[in-house]
Amino acid sequence: MSGLLVRWTRRSARLAAELALVLGITSLLAFGLIALAPGDAATRLAQQRAGHPGVTEDQVASARRELGMEGSIPERYVRWLGHAVQGDLGKSARTGRPVLTELAERVPVTLSLAGLAAVVALPLGMLVGALAVMLPWRPARRGLRLTGLLAVSLPTFWVSYLLVVVLTEQLGLLPTSADGGLAGYVMPVVVLALPAVGLLSRVVAVSLREALAQPYVRAAQARGTPTVSIVVRDALPNVAGAVLNTIGLIVGGMLTGALVVETVFAHNGIGDYFVQAVNFRDLMAIQACVLCFALAFTATNRLADRLHGRIDPRVSSG
Repeated sequence: MSGLLVRWTRRSARLAAELALVLGITSLLAFGLIALAPGDAATRLAQQRAGHPGVTEDQVASARRELGMEGSIPERYVRWLGHAVQGDLGKSARTGRPVLTELAERVPVTLSLAGLAAVVALPLGMLVGALAVMLPWRPARRGLRLTGLLAVSLPTFWVSYLLVVVLTEQLGLLPTSADGGLAGYVMPVVVLALPAVGLLSRVVAVSLREALAQPYVRAAQARGTPTVSIVVRDALPNVAGAVLNTIGLIVGGMLTGALVVETVFAHNGIGDYFVQAVNFRDLMAIQACVLCFALAFTATNRLADRLHGRIDPRVSSG
């Protein structure tokens, strides 16, 4: 029992150190790039308060002090980091509210979109990938593989506007915003799920073809074992690692894909919040969103690695 506790403690400490390193490097790069980018949130805030673009240096300096933008970039980063490790991500220059409070209001929207898209995309992508290998009719297999390739290749913003034009403006079937209730989630979920289905189906198809070419599979086929039974019992467990790693990337990508989807379909999630923060040069809000995206990618991929280790002991021992 004590040995198990020691191993668990070491793994937790290693994971915490890895997460802190990733978030630290991400925050440093994001802070520096945003600070060096053209535009100034203090000027935008002063203009917003004055109601016109002609503001004085004193007004800009006052806004700069209020936003904590005094000093050099390293000084500002160290000051921000000191507050961040205490759970204070600062105040939004655009709204004046604590960034952490605004994120807490918007995170459920993004998680609901990504969660619904994952529920649709993961089983559908695995089914399409398996059928692209198992179907007896060769043109059907090629058609499914081509469909998966197209799903990955289509730009998200183009698919979003196409759905809006066809399903909303021309046919009047679906609303374009979350105000339409559950119907307002249909198009954004489809847009988020489409590239995930294409990517996962391609990975499953390639991995299954490799697994089905192994000698033990050919031996099972020679014994007359049905193809479906071979795929479910023998092939799928051997492709689980590649599938889990792809799922980790897909789930993280859905959260960042919300940048376009939430803006087009008027869902007030993290993606929409990030776009508004960039337009205003709201450093604190941008920094918090970048950390959220980095945390999502790291957490989902580490979870996929852990599950892979559970399924394949060779990965865990290695």
